[in-house]
Amino acid sequence: MTSATVESFHLLLKDFLKAAYLLTHSQQSFSQENFANKLNRTADEAKALLSVLLSLNMVKLVGEPTGHYQITTGGQNNLQFVMTGGVFDILHLGHLKTLEAARSQGDILFVVVASDKTVERNKGRPPMNKLQNRMDLLEHLDIVDMVVPGATDPQKFIEIVAFYQPDVIVLGYDQSLSESRLLEMLYEKGLSNVEVIRLDVSVPDEKSSLKKSKIDIHSFD
Repeated sequence: MTSATVESFHLLLKDFLKAAYLLTHSQQSFSQENFANKLNRTADEAKALLSVLLSLNMVKLVGEPTGHYQITTGGQNNLQFVMTGGVFDILHLGHLKTLEAARSQGDILFVVVASDKTVERNKGRPPMNKLQNRMDLLEHLDIVDMVVPGATDPQKFIEIVAFYQPDVIVLGYDQSLSESRLLEMLYEKGLSNVEVIRLDVSVPDEKSSLKKSKIDIHSFD
């Protein structure tokens, strides 16, 4: 195999493992049909791909339901997990650029969305859009793999990190939490292997607060 062929194989393998991971996480296990639909492949192609993943010990058959699969720890270890977060009250270009930059750091992107109580505590006002609405919008973005509700208690954030076990945490350029403080929190929780990255992606005048002020001025009610 040439180096280009090997690289192409690894990219395809990550796509297959990503589908297996997301199906396992959302459904506990998945069928050959689920896998085919997720990858937009034929039933025969899905069967062949699962056979390869089984031979590599990257997926396994489960006892119940019969004929269902789960991704293995070995399969997960071949994926790079990235976590980022924010309010996403009024989705705009700045958010999209930030999410794209975060997504480029790995294979699976988790987005933690701040709870309504957290927004009100930090900004002194409730969000314009409720948590579920903000999550629903993000779930429609192709670059986002999983949307996770944030904890109402800011001290519980690290427990979300511990549960999802990301390899990388990406902080937006304007997020107040410092890299050093986050690294301390991770160390205290036994998660010192998590990499923390601060993005410098910035789109001038693309901020939710500015969008809200313009909405207030124009009074679109």
